[in-house]
Amino acid sequence: MKFLIITQRFHTNLYYRALSLQNAGHTVKVIALYKGQSEFHEHIDIKIINASIISRLLIKTFSGFKKSNLKSSFERRVLSPGKELKQIFKQYKPDVVILKAFQNISALKSLYLAKKFHTKVLMLTQSKYTHIKGSETLFRLNIKLFKFLKLFAYITPIKSNFEAFKNFGIKNVYYLPFVFPEQKHSFQIPRNKIKIISVGKYTKRKAQSALVNAVYNLIKKGHNIELNFFGETSDKNYYRKLTETVRNLNAEHNIHFYENIEYAEILKQYPNHHLYILPSYAEPAAYSIVEASAFGLPVICSSENGTKCYVEDARNGYIFKAKDETDLEEKIETMITNLEILLKFSENSLIFAKEHHNMHLFAEKILQIINTQNK
Repeated sequence: MKFLIITQRFHTNLYYRALSLQNAGHTVKVIALYKGQSEFHEHIDIKIINASIISRLLIKTFSGFKKSNLKSSFERRVLSPGKELKQIFKQYKPDVVILKAFQNISALKSLYLAKKFHTKVLMLTQSKYTHIKGSETLFRLNIKLFKFLKLFAYITPIKSNFEAFKNFGIKNVYYLPFVFPEQKHSFQIPRNKIKIISVGKYTKRKAQSALVNAVYNLIKKGHNIELNFFGETSDKNYYRKLTETVRNLNAEHNIHFYENIEYAEILKQYPNHHLYILPSYAEPAAYSIVEASAFGLPVICSSENGTKCYVEDARNGYIFKAKDETDLEEKIETMITNLEILLKFSENSLIFAKEHHNMHLFAEKILQIINTQNK
């Protein structure tokens, strides 16, 4: 089959799903409007196309009122592909479109073109909400519009998204977890120092500051910990304050920050650590949890992380209450003071990664969905 993946921003988590399809013998092309500095797409046919003139004009006008370089909700809603997308449909003639867009102009334009060219569309969604600005009626109208535009099915890597859509009465929704290559890694029991890794953009909602405070308190209690952050510097002011905090605490020997490191290099860091922690809140779907699990790392994440469904509490990690530094500190201390727990959680991480996030699963399940819906 010929697959066309359409997305506003190319994210590395799309790479392995595209690779899964390619490995299964399908042809895959990826279309994006932009990509981040640290995103990875080796051996994938990815094309960055221009946004439409209207959306560029709207975004340029709006940008004068922004305080941050991060894409705003308004920008994500109006950003849409230009005329080039129609030519790609016409020339490439895809059998299936995987559309990573939802409740925005990009989704509507892509669905319209897919309907015109008689192409099945699987909409990739990561939202657990069944309302628009608090209105269930608007959400229902939106779903009806997608149905009119012949949306084939919804797919999501988030259990809460799947359950919310099912409970709302949406029948053509399927749960497909993120995938990542199986790794051969033998977990090294820490002898003296516990090494913790955290991967995520340096922005406020990633809550690196909470992890700094929790680890610093544990260091003061006498625990020998090294904490290493890896991330793209999306918010320079936040990053500056974060590094200043560590300097003021005189914790630079234990807590380190690495900026804009290439993705392939970050992957090499996982085996050098004993524990992965992602303290972020308002986190739709963190992919790094899958990466860490595949390398056999126990995981700690917050209750506001969509992919907390990949953490079985007290089996391969812990889920702490979002924004609660005390709870985070207690979860870390429980983990690092019992090496048997750390080792058992590591073994479970490898098992869960192999069972639920194996590369071949995405391609297999996509075909099952298409065949099921065709009956």
